[in-house]
Amino acid sequence: MKPAMKRPRTTGHLADPPPASAAPAAPLGQSAVVDAAVAAVLSLVAAVETQPAGPATKAYRAAIRRKGEEAAAAGGNEGLEAVRRRVCDAAPDRAERRERILTEAWAGLIEERP
Repeated sequence: MKPAMKRPRTTGHLADPPPASAAPAAPLGQSAVVDAAVAAVLSLVAAVETQPAGPATKAYRAAIRRKGEEAAAAGGNEGLEAVRRRVCDAAPDRAERRERILTEAWAGLIEERP
C-alpha cells in the first residue's frame, strides 16, 4: 500500500483581513445585547401591565431599569431607542402605556441632546 500523500501546507490567506475599523458594524437593532434586552423588557412590561401597584411591580420596574442600563452601555441612546421602539411596536394597542412605563423606569438614562 502506498503512503497517503500529504497536502502541502499553506502559510497565508489570499488577502489580508480588513482592519477592525473597516469591518462592517452589525446593525444596532441586531446586536445580541439589544435583542436580549427586548425579549426581557417585553416580558417585564407585560407583567407590569397586569399587576396592581405594589412590591412586585416595583421589582419589575427595577429589572426594566437594569435592562435599560445594559442596552445603554451597549448602544447608548440608540440602543435604548431601539429597545423602546421594538417593545412599543410589539403591541400597538398598548404602545402608549408601555412608553410611559419605560420612560419612568429609564429616567436619567437617556442623555439629552444639545
